[in-house]
Amino acid sequence: MEDMSTIFKTIWYYEWVTFNRNKTQVFLLGTVFLFGVYAIFCGKANIDTQRETIAQLTAKENAEFNGYQASFQEELVSTEAKQLRDIASRPNFAWFRHGYHVIAAPTDFANLSIGQRDLYRYYYRLTGMSLYYQLYQNEIANPFYLLVGNLDLSFILIYIFPLLIIVFCYSMYSGEKDSGILPLLRVQRASILQILLVRLTFYFLLITGLALSLSLIGFLVSENFLQGSNGYAALAWCAMTVGYCLFWFGLLFFIIAFRQSTSFNAIAAIGAWVLALIIIPALLNAKIEHDYPLNSNELAGLTRRTGLEDETDAEESKEVISEFLKYHPEYAKDSSVYNQNLMSKAYAAFTFLKDLESKKVVHNYNESVQERSQWASNFSWANPAVTAQQTFSRIAHTDLANYIAFQTEIADFHKTVQDFYFQRLFTDTTIKQEDYDNRPNFETYTEETNWYSIYVEIGIVALLGSIFFFKGVLILKQAR
Repeated sequence: MEDMSTIFKTIWYYEWVTFNRNKTQVFLLGTVFLFGVYAIFCGKANIDTQRETIAQLTAKENAEFNGYQASFQEELVSTEAKQLRDIASRPNFAWFRHGYHVIAAPTDFANLSIGQRDLYRYYYRLTGMSLYYQLYQNEIANPFYLLVGNLDLSFILIYIFPLLIIVFCYSMYSGEKDSGILPLLRVQRASILQILLVRLTFYFLLITGLALSLSLIGFLVSENFLQGSNGYAALAWCAMTVGYCLFWFGLLFFIIAFRQSTSFNAIAAIGAWVLALIIIPALLNAKIEHDYPLNSNELAGLTRRTGLEDETDAEESKEVISEFLKYHPEYAKDSSVYNQNLMSKAYAAFTFLKDLESKKVVHNYNESVQERSQWASNFSWANPAVTAQQTFSRIAHTDLANYIAFQTEIADFHKTVQDFYFQRLFTDTTIKQEDYDNRPNFETYTEETNWYSIYVEIGIVALLGSIFFFKGVLILKQAR
């Protein structure tokens, strides 16, 4: 046993010497490390910009409402002061002028996997007007970035590290065969299988260690990585990083086990990379588009401005208000509901009724999106690369499910805003200064993490890698 241990240490030593003397490999490893650090800071710059935007929006909202409150203390000696007091106190103005920002603040690890945050909006300014008109208005965005996304650490881990593993390990058996030293290895006390396993372990520790080192740098750059649930998130991130590297090492060892030529190993390994990261995702997307088509034109219709057919027709206004009161009979107790601010009440009622109609369209659309996502997740076993990417996004709370849940929270908050103003509008009650202390307040949204499902996904990726690895071991044992 001691002799075998000495042999294994010797193999490790000479593997390190060989690696250290191969300037190309050292340069490649250093380049990937620097590229990974660059990706970390690119992700941080993107998320920091979002945080700055959020801070500006919060300050803007606070300044707006501080101005409304201050207007109650000012003397109405100017037209501007009178207008500001009207907007602050009269609900027929306030319900569509007062703006509330709903925000999905980035988590501490969002910079490591930007996910959907560069595609979907992470904040909205809501008034009491139509919810879905406000939700589905598009911002001006760079279509190039919408197509390719932004660089972050998860991209490096998912796409670059498998190539690094391939470059370092594809010739592990065939290289000795081509150089003519394989017969010398066969007469050693350690078997070919044992030698390959020792060498594979060396590169597994080297490359996985690099990936974990980059992750640690990412955690440190993110700050607060041990606060709250961030420790669990960091552990899950590292577990998926190890599991994903294990998958590619296992797959490569499976290819090596067939003892083919170096060119065959290289082509097979690159083919596996293309299959996992390009072809399978493309096929799954094509299948999803065919079986679960989405018609976004229906949502586009929600952003068109609509209103009463004749805003000067009092009878039409009263009909709209009467329809609205079926859903809010508490506002119908006073007959004066049809006397004051008739047009403002009619438009507010129309907005409410339009949202009820639009809600069905949005619900059906979101259900279709969730069905597509669920169908794709059922094939996670077929594509560890996509599974790893989704897991990283879920850990960082930048996945699609988090965005859909955020929209649900927005709908609930919008109802709170409408109730706050409609109660005063339809009962002809002015807004007082003290009412601002109880105005609606949206708490920054962050969805809870389902750690069980995340570790199941990690287990699936690691299990696939283990299957390939042990299958390779069996093939080599049978080849003796």
